[in-house]
Amino acid sequence: MIITIARECGCMGDQIGKELAEKYYIPFYDKEAICRLAKEKGIYNKYPYFYGEMPLDMMLYADSMAGEDGSDRCKTPERALSDIIGGENCVVVGRCGNNAFRHRDDLISVFLSGDKKKREELIEKKHNVPHNKAVKIVEDTDMRRCTYHKYYTGEEWGEAGNYDICIDVSRVGKDAALRLIEEYITETGVL
Repeated sequence: MIITIARECGCMGDQIGKELAEKYYIPFYDKEAICRLAKEKGIYNKYPYFYGEMPLDMMLYADSMAGEDGSDRCKTPERALSDIIGGENCVVVGRCGNNAFRHRDDLISVFLSGDKKKREELIEKKHNVPHNKAVKIVEDTDMRRCTYHKYYTGEEWGEAGNYDICIDVSRVGKDAALRLIEEYITETGVL
């Protein structure tokens, strides 16, 4: 089973992903873990913009230098992640995981969203920053994730049809979100 979690900033995606990985005794891969694995396997430099979630202007510049077209670019998530994860069971946060592993029958793809004001408050507390800084972090992070996902998949980030289950974490809370995902896993018979 592979669980992929896409999320808006401030929706506790990392915490939810870690708890799911612990519950199912499978590895947890966030940005840092994926980058570390790619470097250990000597393939980070093959997809540095993908692994590092680089800004769009840098990605476009790199493509223009390499002559990469959109169809080849849309294969990057699957190639880059399968090179380091292969077919193992795990939880992957971000990195277009829903798209990269769409061919797997045991995929559970999740999108976490929430009320923007509540997400800003969470980021303000989590990072101990002033409110205006939290607002900017949420806006910039969401924009970067949206652009990154569209660039590498051609899909709209957060569009319900691209995920198995979408949850508004600010309405139900982290614990209920976990229960909903666990129930979905049980009901689909993936385990």
